[in-house]
Amino acid sequence: MTTHTALALTAAAAVLAIPAAANAAVVSFGYGGATAKTPVVGSDQHLPPLAVTTDYLVSPAMGANIVALRQSGGYTADISGTVSRARTYLDGWLDRTCGKNAPVAKVRRCKAMVVTDMDDTLVSWYQYYSDPAVNWTENPPVQDQIMQACGTPAIQPSVNLLRRAKARGVAIVVITGRKQATLPYTASCLEKIGVTGVKQIILRSPPQETLTAAVYKSRARAGLEKQGWKIALSIGDQVSDMSLGHADAGFLLPNPMYFIP
Repeated sequence: MTTHTALALTAAAAVLAIPAAANAAVVSFGYGGATAKTPVVGSDQHLPPLAVTTDYLVSPAMGANIVALRQSGGYTADISGTVSRARTYLDGWLDRTCGKNAPVAKVRRCKAMVVTDMDDTLVSWYQYYSDPAVNWTENPPVQDQIMQACGTPAIQPSVNLLRRAKARGVAIVVITGRKQATLPYTASCLEKIGVTGVKQIILRSPPQETLTAAVYKSRARAGLEKQGWKIALSIGDQVSDMSLGHADAGFLLPNPMYFIP
């Protein structure tokens, strides 16, 4: 597959001690020069070259490329490869941090946590954007109706990762760019897709709406660390889901539809 990335990727295969997997490579992202300490495992985002601070939404002219990627199986392979490595990494992290084969009660006392994004990490907006009536454009009122109805299909590998982590005693926190007013239907959608018993859902408050996603989410993770939580990993579809530290590793899922700094 042709490689188009939003940021330069620097190979750092020795950073994480996890086996190689198809369609997933260990890379290191320097978001504003502040994340070299956070290794990121991810796949090609299939984006055009972008400035790190530039919002991007795919144009209708580029939509056919995304449909082709989906139909080729490349997107599914990228998702599965990255999630597989996240699962392997988490198992090793728990052994190192909470004790070899630690039981659930010990993992809970260890205050192990996984942080996840919501949109295009746990639920997919591809069906919405690729609808010919929508034609790869934003329509906030319609998108809000879709959120209220949980009309976005689950991204099952990510859901399964969280369910497995929770079964091991790991706390799950969702940090999403959605506004606070969406909490009731965001919570119900998580339940519907099978992500149950989350520790917390963190949404943007009105004062936070002027922050970049990277700053907003890193501050949220920092707040969790101040409470004593150990964040094993952050998983999301944007570099900003794992930028600016406060997670031991990041796992970047493919999203060729948009970029949020």
